[in-house]
Amino acid sequence: MDETPVTPKIRVHHLDFYYGSKQALMDITLDVMPEEIMAFIGPSGCGKSTFLRCLNRMNDEIPHTRVEGEILLDDEDIYAPDVDTVELRRRVGLVFQKPNPFPQSIYNNIVMGPRSLGLERGSALGDMARQYLQEVDLWDEIKGDMTLPALSLSLGQQQRLCIARTLAVKPEVILMDEPCSALDPIATLRIEDLMRELREQYTIVIVTHNMQQAARVSDRTAFFWLGELIEEAPTAQLFTRPAQKMTEDYISGRVG
Repeated sequence: MDETPVTPKIRVHHLDFYYGSKQALMDITLDVMPEEIMAFIGPSGCGKSTFLRCLNRMNDEIPHTRVEGEILLDDEDIYAPDVDTVELRRRVGLVFQKPNPFPQSIYNNIVMGPRSLGLERGSALGDMARQYLQEVDLWDEIKGDMTLPALSLSLGQQQRLCIARTLAVKPEVILMDEPCSALDPIATLRIEDLMRELREQYTIVIVTHNMQQAARVSDRTAFFWLGELIEEAPTAQLFTRPAQKMTEDYISGRVG
């Protein structure tokens, strides 16, 4: 018996993106499947992060930007006029390149979002904070003391706290914009292990300049070049049998 086809979590159709009159993304068409890790690779300035931020409309915050085309989340157009961007960004969370915890306690970092959205109240907030600290392997490291200042943590711990803060608002998709670029190798491996664990419950899209990282953690990889999507394929296939010469040249180090 044939298996039921899996519906993409995100569908992107013929997306163009402009900073003023400058076109930064050209005719991007791409599907992201549920509960997979998709990596975006390519040289600096090729549009990876711009495209990532289109997926939860973070680029809306930049003046004089414009989007053409379509992005569907569960077959609903996220750029439709009636879309609540606060709710969209709850469903599609973003972890930034540099850890950005609030200058407050670990506890307040995690409960601020759920409290403001009315997701949890009272003592349930403490239980929830503990749950997500355990999910990112921070609970034992802080010895259960959630009153510690978030900024007292190491950079790697701060990034895991930011991931816990994202998880606390119950997202469906997690976007990660070079989440390990500011971290040492040991902290990087901790984040990579965490991504592999999280993919069992979430759809993850990661921008990375580290091709070895993309090869280690992702299920599918998309290669961008000068605002264009050159190739997208299962990661093992893209790195060993790319269909496009430009992809092969970039992976081999001949360009980029």
